[in-house]
Amino acid sequence: MAKMRAVDAAMYVLEKEGITTAFGVPGAAINPFYSAMRKHGGIRHILARHVEGASHMAEGYTRATGRQYRRMPGNIGPGGNGYDHRAVLRLR
Repeated sequence: MAKMRAVDAAMYVLEKEGITTAFGVPGAAINPFYSAMRKHGGIRHILARHVEGASHMAEGYTRATGRQYRRMPGNIGPGGNGYDHRAVLRLR
């Protein structure tokens, strides 16, 4: 049976759902996902300076374009607090 990393499976799901743009802050815990995103090449990443800023960027992008987005956390820990009041994944 062929084996696949969880991040590669996640990339296939996101690509199948039509996600083309991601907003986030790279960090140790999320780096494997960034590696998979670079390997697959189907999702453009826009770097944010703060995790909550990534939420606002993604929300504005969706409102302005009507397109789907994916916001990714930076690190595990206090940075995850930015998820409390913003959509993590929004599909039209």
